[in-house]
Amino acid sequence: MITETEPLKLGANLSLDQAGALREALLTRRGAPLAVDASDVERLSGPCFQVLASARVTWDADGQPFEFTNASPAFENGLALLGAADWTRPQEDFLP
Repeated sequence: MITETEPLKLGANLSLDQAGALREALLTRRGAPLAVDASDVERLSGPCFQVLASARVTWDADGQPFEFTNASPAFENGLALLGAADWTRPQEDFLP
């Protein structure tokens, strides 16, 4: 579990118009371990998933841990609809 920084709490509606703001919020956290709290997510759009996927790859390239915590059923369902049902599993390189 990542405890170095406060988790980034995702909003309830991760629709197309939220992708830019999500990208900016993630960029402000770059360079440090990141936990993303998905407990409030009620809707996950493809563009926001792409932003999250890009962030995960970026954190991996930077050698920083990146994890999802408290994924809501709607977040998990959104991932399944996008073909990424197992995507929230922790990055194996950073497991204890």
